[in-house]
Amino acid sequence: MSSREVTDGSAAADGSETADVAGELDRETFELAREELRTTFDYQVERIREIDAKAIEILKANLLLIGLVVTGGSIVVQTDLDVAPFVNPFTAAAGLLLLVSTGLAGVTYTASNLRGGIDADAVEVALATGSTARADGEPDPDRFEVRLLRSYGRWIEYNARVTAVNDMFATITVLMVIAAFVYVVAGIAVGALDPGSVVSGLVFLSLTAVLLWLARFAYHMDHLGANDERWDGTFDGVRISKGVTRKRGLSTLLTMQSGTDEGENEE
Repeated sequence: MSSREVTDGSAAADGSETADVAGELDRETFELAREELRTTFDYQVERIREIDAKAIEILKANLLLIGLVVTGGSIVVQTDLDVAPFVNPFTAAAGLLLLVSTGLAGVTYTASNLRGGIDADAVEVALATGSTARADGEPDPDRFEVRLLRSYGRWIEYNARVTAVNDMFATITVLMVIAAFVYVVAGIAVGALDPGSVVSGLVFLSLTAVLLWLARFAYHMDHLGANDERWDGTFDGVRISKGVTRKRGLSTLLTMQSGTDEGENEE
């Protein structure tokens, strides 16, 4: 056997081994990426379920409280008790906030519309393409695994926007419920003390200003670190708990209300 034949045989063996290793690494990369995407997707689904569960609990509690208030008010009206001092701007604001928060809780529960999973067309693509790669060894963009990974990325981005809208509604709902209880306590105190209309008005304005400041702070504090430092060689990651930023969440909400498909906007 000539040295040239030995050399060629060794090169062929080395090339085959290199191709096997490359294919194995390519498969490992696909599996790792798919696992990470699937984990992120599953967490988004659980997060939406958590928000929906909170919304429905608030809805039930608000409806129960409204029913008790209406029933109690109908009973008190038939007695000689003077409840006029307790009907003031504080209790009126509390009732309004309670009603609005009830409506928002219902909207939060019904606004969830996640995207994910493969349809009949994807199954046909899987059957047609299989796992065939291109002749040059590069991943085929029409290959099922490649399209599935890209689809996961699109689904996660879309679901992050849905999560942002739901979280925005849930946050506003909770803040309204808290503010309603604060107004109720203040309204009872003002009704019992009867400090006068001027003092009551000043207290109402001061309390409203404080609540608005606290609400604004709580509304935006979840995006602390939006401009945090980035490191080279790393991925930015997805906001899986709160979704995208408030600004993009509002943009998504406007898109939903306009009745335009978000995919049309992206195109």
